[in-house]
Amino acid sequence: MPRLPLRPVILLVCAALALSACAKVAGSRLNPMNWFGHGAAVVAPTAAEVPLVPADRVQTIDSRVPVEQVLSAALDRTPNGAILRATGQAAGLGYYNAQLVAVDSPSGTLTFELRAEAPTGATAGGAAAARQITVATSLSSADLAGISRIVVQGTRNSVTLRR
Repeated sequence: MPRLPLRPVILLVCAALALSACAKVAGSRLNPMNWFGHGAAVVAPTAAEVPLVPADRVQTIDSRVPVEQVLSAALDRTPNGAILRATGQAAGLGYYNAQLVAVDSPSGTLTFELRAEAPTGATAGGAAAARQITVATSLSSADLAGISRIVVQGTRNSVTLRR
């Protein structure tokens, strides 16, 4: 029986041991503990994570005010309805977070108020161009069904669009 040289056998065993150290049986499909998935840990919320007021009772207070004057309004048609765009002039510089907010209106009329949030250190005046605010909102075909007038209001005036 021929004898294998000892040196290649030792090298082969060392290489096999080195490669087997790279294998992770714990994460493989061969491990029976992985066959049915891992259980999810359930952690009870702490007192700091439970809100004092339920989410269905939280009311957001809108601190925005109507802009001083509405300069223009336009209704641009889209395939799914229209985009209402309005430009207004704020009372001073630095107004931000502007939005067209729907308000109660008679049937056949959509009424929006152009509102913006006043900065903490608001100063009256400033160049007219620097006080202009332009906003837009999307209206679906369902929103426009049966509507013949759209009104955009500010503090001092309003602009009416007829369809």
